[in-house]
Amino acid sequence: MTDPFEALVVPGDEGEPEDLGPAQATAARRFPPLPVLARGDGYIVVAKPPRVIVHRNPKMPHVPAVLQRVRTMVGARVYLAHRLDRGASGCLLLATRQELAGPLSAAVTSPLAQKTYLAFVRGDCLREGPFRVETPIPSEYGPKEAASTVEVLGHAPEPRCSLLRVQPETGRHHQVRRHVRDVNHPIIGDADHGDSRVNRWWREQHGLNRLGLHCLRLVLPLPDGQTLDITCPLFEDQAQLFRQLPWWEQARAAEPALDLPPLSMDWVGQVT
Repeated sequence: MTDPFEALVVPGDEGEPEDLGPAQATAARRFPPLPVLARGDGYIVVAKPPRVIVHRNPKMPHVPAVLQRVRTMVGARVYLAHRLDRGASGCLLLATRQELAGPLSAAVTSPLAQKTYLAFVRGDCLREGPFRVETPIPSEYGPKEAASTVEVLGHAPEPRCSLLRVQPETGRHHQVRRHVRDVNHPIIGDADHGDSRVNRWWREQHGLNRLGLHCLRLVLPLPDGQTLDITCPLFEDQAQLFRQLPWWEQARAAEPALDLPPLSMDWVGQVT
């Protein structure tokens, strides 16, 4: 069963010299280095800020992506092992040696890997205990099997919103976003699968200008036989909002990682 994570070649990225040149040096001054969550032999895990693209986009030619920012940080080429949507935040794994790019990508999709996301969603989700969502995910080759385990960390009738912990067992495109939508709780700030009216209300009333999705934790087997277990704190924008919501204490009790000191939004840089 194929997985979109198994091929992570970025078009146009082959053959780029390691010398990033004066343009990247200027970008490095404008866009601060990203928080490093872990670094080992052949890999680095950074905290991806919200609203930051992962790899270069021709529509935003003057905005350094995570790939280029980490390249500036380590002084050499790096390679994505998985991806996060532009609006999302959280753990992002990259290889610092080309020969490990494939094995690390395979580790992310291994049945032994655990990927945990926080999804800030519309509606007062009253489900108790973990539940599974198994709706297939559309693709150009037809529907693909997919499964996610979802658990409610906190919920409130006013404002109507919930915080869900989602663990996808497969790695389909927009799987977390689609699966929470399929149980009638789309992610707030999701322009593709969410509710535009609700998104606008949160933007106008609470200044929420990002996708309510955060990769909280990565646990996966490394090629050398060790296990990587990394947690990414919330960024300040989400932490400040969540603390104002009625379910905050309930969610803190259910997920201790919410108490980690939040990451500064200064890491985002001057995003347009």
